Amino acid sequence: MEHRCTERYTGDLTLLIYKHNVPIAVGRVKNGSRIGVFIETEFADIECEQQLTFEVILDKSNATKWQRIEMKALVIHKTNRGFGAEVDFSSAELADLFLEILRGRPMASHTEVAYAMVANS
Repeated sequence: MEHRCTERYTGDLTLLIYKHNVPIAVGRVKNGSRIGVFIETEFADIECEQQLTFEVILDKSNATKWQRIEMKALVIHKTNRGFGAEVDFSSAELADLFLEILRGRPMASHTEVAYAMVANS
């Protein structure tokens, strides 16, 4: 039985995995919430308690004026298919936007917020 603090949503988003600000791998968000994700990847050089950064790659089907969503992450567990991580977004609005895109329903009201965050980073 699952013992999660928040509901997870299934999805299939491509992301880049960064270590020390250098892209090291590509993965897919298979499920996630505001505080955690499971990433499928063939890249095996990731360890528990490692700090990473993820950048969700958005395409024309889920992006309008903005191009990416970034989050800080701490690897919690590994499997032979990928790993689970706690995530931290720079704002609650960006976390909400990530969940809406993961669920396949980008919210128009969040488009300007995400655009402003990416433009200012």
